[in-house]
Amino acid sequence: MFVGRKKECRFLEDNFKKEGSNLLVLYGHKGVGKTSLVFHFARKLSMHYYAARPCAEEEQILLWNREIKAAGGGLGTDAEYGGDGFDSIFGRIYDMSGDNEGKKLIVIDEFQNIIKYSETFMVSLLRFIKEAKGPVMVLLLSSSISFVENDFVPRIGSLALGISGFFKVPELGFIDIVNYFSGKTTKECMEIYSILGGLPLYWSHFDKNADLKENLIRNVLSPSCFLREEGGRLVSAELRELNVYCTILSCMANGENKLNDLHIHTGYSRAKISVYIKNLMERELVEKVFPFDNASNTNAKKGLYRVSLRFLQFWFRFIFGNLSALESMDPYDFYEKYVEPGIAAFHQENFRKVCSEYLDILNENGMLPIKATKSGEWVGKEGSIDIVMQDEEWESLLAFCSWDKEEVDTDDLDSYLKIIENARLHPDYVYVFAAGRFSEGLKKLAEENRNVRLVDIDTL
Repeated sequence: MFVGRKKECRFLEDNFKKEGSNLLVLYGHKGVGKTSLVFHFARKLSMHYYAARPCAEEEQILLWNREIKAAGGGLGTDAEYGGDGFDSIFGRIYDMSGDNEGKKLIVIDEFQNIIKYSETFMVSLLRFIKEAKGPVMVLLLSSSISFVENDFVPRIGSLALGISGFFKVPELGFIDIVNYFSGKTTKECMEIYSILGGLPLYWSHFDKNADLKENLIRNVLSPSCFLREEGGRLVSAELRELNVYCTILSCMANGENKLNDLHIHTGYSRAKISVYIKNLMERELVEKVFPFDNASNTNAKKGLYRVSLRFLQFWFRFIFGNLSALESMDPYDFYEKYVEPGIAAFHQENFRKVCSEYLDILNENGMLPIKATKSGEWVGKEGSIDIVMQDEEWESLLAFCSWDKEEVDTDDLDSYLKIIENARLHPDYVYVFAAGRFSEGLKKLAEENRNVRLVDIDTL
């Protein structure tokens, strides 16, 4: 089921309609839906698709030619197509579509598997685009964020001038998972989103008719299921020295979020930890959280690190440290002993992301009392402010997100206001989000004070 991606589809359509040929790079986390996006876009077009493998250039050419021949594109000799390398391959691809009018589409998935082992590929590709008999659009797809953003352009040098554009495919949003799991309540969708994040590949492994507990047992905790080993695969895909990376990620997922905490727990030097964290951040597996730019630094925590990919956070929180038990216990027993006691706190941590998305949407549509130009959070020593938004006139909106309380009342609001006071901030508006209900007293207070806004989970 394909959901969302209006902006991404519009980007592809606009570029396809442009005169002449173009070369675009689409990249993002594995499982974010890049290939599904392209296939959805190309459903009425003539497309050649190739999934590149991590192998030597000669083997890549052999495999690609074999696929072209199997698809009926084996006409002509190598000499007619300019040799037996990539020049020959691109010539065959173009001729496979025959005399069809219009721009032709060529998609090369995980293209870094070619670039890393070939010095001729980009030269041949750009020559083909320039000399093709008719217009073509070539899409290079990659799941290696770090390669595209840090290594690709330096590797190919001036050839990068032939690239028409880069597009980073983001995770899908909460509204998309609500549409995908249309039969579930908003709270149930939030629970799934908290664990799987915005990666539709992971969503596809969850049964729409089963509850969260059953889905986790069947599709994460049971032997041989896809997601049981996915956390390890995410880390090992591009990183070496897994012992160090897994140690750091395990610490972060379990609350050791400051550099000094990581140093004390692991015994690694701060300099070493910083290098490994930098690599994790380049792959967008870890993020660094500072107090909001213009918020007070009073009583604030400095430089916290978090696992940013939600399923990776879940995997290191509940699975990595309990692998022996997972192997030896029944999945239902494992869930009840190791997952169930901590899952509400886990959802609380991720509820903020959903509330932040909601406020961003309202802000984009001019439906907030301020027109925010900056947003972030304030992490305090004695309580945190989940969301901080500010406009150009320094008007501010602060938000608190409560997941695990059945009822949020005036005492809770008082505690939120105390956190604000400790932070020495002076908000113009305070929003309170809750997965549970609001007390009648709090509702009445909000009615009398328009600077306090209450948002329940169904509104999200």
